[in-house]
Amino acid sequence: MTPATIGQPVVKDPAKVERILHAALTNFAQMGYRSAKTDLIAADAKVSKGLLFHYFGTKEALYLATAQWVFQRLNEVADFSVWQNAPDLETMITRALRYKIALQVDYKPEFAFAMTLYGGGYPKALAPAIGQLMAGEMQLVSQDLLGPVLGRMKLKPEVTPQMVGDLIAAMNDLIASKARPFLDAHPDAQVADLEWLVDEVKSYMRILEYGFIQQ
Repeated sequence: MTPATIGQPVVKDPAKVERILHAALTNFAQMGYRSAKTDLIAADAKVSKGLLFHYFGTKEALYLATAQWVFQRLNEVADFSVWQNAPDLETMITRALRYKIALQVDYKPEFAFAMTLYGGGYPKALAPAIGQLMAGEMQLVSQDLLGPVLGRMKLKPEVTPQMVGDLIAAMNDLIASKARPFLDAHPDAQVADLEWLVDEVKSYMRILEYGFIQQ
């Protein structure tokens, strides 16, 4: 019987919750939702499988809780001034890229798990909740991070901040598609090892800001 059917609040040991979420993060990041096993997650967390389900109810609920926990962790450690204090888009993106690479080296499981969310692979029933979670993250990027930079720039009358934000989001996906395989193949990589990607991103930003047609 799950906590939801009992209808009573579950008193949870914070230390055990933390261990379960850490174990879930590692297993979901490495194996994806479908292949990750709750008995292995429980074993890694040094709790019983019964306690895991007592705390989280279902595997789906554990996955969602892990996703929420991952974004909370990353947002708590991130220094948003890296984005907000940049004088222009090229500076913002290159600064942010170097910073995110450094974070990804230190928080590799969190970033690996976050990337799996974009690929789907979880039950359809979770799609609305995960979509809402990711929409909140995109709003953070477009308003809290990108907004201050765009506010200092003079955009063309036909260009809105939302349009620029959508392009930046698409470019972030492109950057991630290049960085992830490299970091997987080079687990000991440091920021300096990805300067080639920073140079590529600078070129992308110049095209985004100034176009690709020779005047």
